[in-house]
Amino acid sequence: MPWSDDPLDNVPKQSFNDVVRLAAELCQVAHAVICLQAGERFQVHTSYSSADAVSVLDTNVCADAATADELLIIPDLHKDPGLQSWSRLIKGALTRFYAAVRLQSADGRLWGVLCVLDPAPRPVGLTQAQQECLRSLARQTVTLLEARAAARTHRAQRMLHERILDSATDYAIIAMDHGGRITRWNSGAERILGWREAEVLGDPAHLFFTPEDRAIGRPETEMELALTQGSAPDERWHLRKDGERFWANGELMPLKAENGTVQGFLKILRDRTQQRNEAAERNASELRFRSLVEVSPQVVWFGDAAGNITYCNPVWYEYTGLTPGDTSGDGWASAIHPDHRDRVLGVWRRAVETEGPYEVEIPLRRASDGQYRWFLARGRPIRDAAGILESWIGIALDIHDRKEAEGALRGAQEQLRLAVEATETGVFDYDLVADELKWDNRIRSFYGLAPDAHVDLTVHLARVHPDDHDRADKAVAAAVDPDGAGIYDITYRTIAPEDGTERWVSAKGQTLFEGGRPVRLIGTARDVTESRRAEQTLRETEERYRLAGQATNDAIWDWNLTSNHVLWNEAMRVAHGYTPDAVEPTGDWWISHIHPDDRGRIDASIHAVIDGTGTSWSDEYRFLRANGSYADILDRGYVIRNAQGKATRMIGAMLDITERKRAEEHQRLLTGELQHRVKNTLAMVQAIASQTLRGATDLDEVREAFSARLISLGRAHDILTQASWTAAPIADVIEGALCVHQQTSASRIRISGPNVLLAAKPALALSLALHELATNAAKYGALSNGDGFVDLRWHVVHEGEASKFCLTWTEQGGPPILSQPARRGFGSRLIERSFAAEVNGEVKLTYAPTGLVCRLEASLASMQDVHVEAVA
Repeated sequence: MPWSDDPLDNVPKQSFNDVVRLAAELCQVAHAVICLQAGERFQVHTSYSSADAVSVLDTNVCADAATADELLIIPDLHKDPGLQSWSRLIKGALTRFYAAVRLQSADGRLWGVLCVLDPAPRPVGLTQAQQECLRSLARQTVTLLEARAAARTHRAQRMLHERILDSATDYAIIAMDHGGRITRWNSGAERILGWREAEVLGDPAHLFFTPEDRAIGRPETEMELALTQGSAPDERWHLRKDGERFWANGELMPLKAENGTVQGFLKILRDRTQQRNEAAERNASELRFRSLVEVSPQVVWFGDAAGNITYCNPVWYEYTGLTPGDTSGDGWASAIHPDHRDRVLGVWRRAVETEGPYEVEIPLRRASDGQYRWFLARGRPIRDAAGILESWIGIALDIHDRKEAEGALRGAQEQLRLAVEATETGVFDYDLVADELKWDNRIRSFYGLAPDAHVDLTVHLARVHPDDHDRADKAVAAAVDPDGAGIYDITYRTIAPEDGTERWVSAKGQTLFEGGRPVRLIGTARDVTESRRAEQTLRETEERYRLAGQATNDAIWDWNLTSNHVLWNEAMRVAHGYTPDAVEPTGDWWISHIHPDDRGRIDASIHAVIDGTGTSWSDEYRFLRANGSYADILDRGYVIRNAQGKATRMIGAMLDITERKRAEEHQRLLTGELQHRVKNTLAMVQAIASQTLRGATDLDEVREAFSARLISLGRAHDILTQASWTAAPIADVIEGALCVHQQTSASRIRISGPNVLLAAKPALALSLALHELATNAAKYGALSNGDGFVDLRWHVVHEGEASKFCLTWTEQGGPPILSQPARRGFGSRLIERSFAAEVNGEVKLTYAPTGLVCRLEASLASMQDVHVEAVA
């Protein structure tokens, strides 16, 4: 084994030098050598020669030194015929005497031999004491060799461990003593934490804990947990050298010796900041995805592995009118047109059976109007990492407008195909050298000539429209000009002298030159009369569009998606008040003027169509007017795409639906109010009928009383209806309640009081109360004879913060009241019910001898509470 001068070797070379010197002196020989095994041979490891040695030891003397004996002594090598093969010993340095002891471990490992040699023969060999000393030196040498081997093994293992630690650059591995001071710091710790090992050795491991963790004693807590539980895992924020925080997970473990005593601690950290951020991003992405699904304008659904629908976004339920319970099993298919239901279910079931994606067009019924619209439904299976199907996801896109557009496009394409087939393109060939013009029959027809008619340049010019003659002549001259491009391109009119038929002809050709001289003009011509007429029609249509754009209040926009340039019509000024210089011609200006609560939704909605494959977009939002108010807008747009399917242009119109929204809200409030009023009215009619019929004996009298009360109630309703059930003037309410009695006794009911607006409920209550008072007065009181009269007065009393409404009905001149009534009639109870109970007012009836006095009092707020009435 080669010798090493490694300073980490715990067995110095001098120890082996001492062994061979002692062996030579104890055995009184000139030379001693230690030979160690190297493969199948022995090599000199250490040698010694005495100062008076006359011979030089051959360094290869141990090449043949193998021996099977534990101790071999040869007095004279030259006289031992069995050692003739040991040529190096015999022919070496005049060696005669040779003795060797094997260097062998207790486990049987052969290290080599310890040899003593001398140039003189020694018949007596070695004494017994010399042999024992030589054996002792051999054992000492084996001990040294084993110690050195163990040291080298330990050093190799330590170097391996250090290499392993340093190669674990993804992990910060930190060794600490009992007190938590750093004793080892791998390259991963340097990379992750920023400090070099020399900077932190001996420092507490607190330095990479955050201040808040140090404040609560987290490092000490981890060491305690590691000692009591064997490890202390953690996942928290840590600090780098530059102060940056990073998220890491790690574990602190006690370092124990072979006897189980704790030597210190080992902390392993791994930077998980990126993974944590990615997890947070995934969670945010999932939340965004869920939010997008919820607000998506298209149908989005999920299903389990068996194909059962487990979720549909609100668009599905809003569109179909189905409930979540209706979507179980095949219940969702009830929204499909009956003629297509089996086909769609067949596609879906085959997809479930084959676990493959599908795409199918479905006509779905819209619950709001029962109309069927076409949707493109796509679904695909979702599989786990092992490829096992876990669930389904799908969408349904409204393609109704697109299908209609595609149908129209197919019709246009068919028309174009027929038009191309029907296009009669003619060919002409003008030989400029021979001055010979050739036309085919199609071109002849453009000029109104018969198929066999003679043609030449004169015929051509004669039948060109006079207004186009000069242009046609100049076009030919330019085409045959050697200094020109040689291109003939002109559209002109022909006219047939026979019948005056006028046609538009588009001709294109190329001149051939030879030696700079024009020799031939060849080209084609086609009848473009219809296209010219179409162009005229188009110009007229564009003019109509321009005028229509000026006439409408819809803000029509044309958005160039490539340049982000937007053209607006006059409605942006007329409908929304913006001057031309205040409107920036960009899509960003439009987005910035959408209400902040709607902006994100609309931006995502319209770009979902632009970035996808859709062709139409529609949504509602609030748009900022120039005066600072917001208009409710229904916006519709159509996407124009290039051949690669990329959206390049979008055209649409902003319809101001503010008034419609207000009308819808008003209609909703009126409907609610009507429902409430009908219920209250029916309840009041029921009460009137019940009280009128109770104890009645005369059917005609009952009929008359009941009809009169209903008529009074109806008049009050008429008054409130005219006021849209908001507020009615008290004078109108009183006039409606007393009109029947005023027609017969116009001067006998004296009315006076300020103008007070009454809410709907108090107006009804007051109307019924006055009707009962007037009816009783006509039957039994002041209006029952020719002399009585009624004094009806009301006023408002302002006391402190609360104002009070007071009304007094006073009868005079009628039959005197000689005694108090024995019981209260329905009229009295109806007055109390209709007024006191409805408006929380107070009713006081006084039966004075001169006539009845009725006083009605209530707070002015309860008589005018329009808000409560509107939402009741």
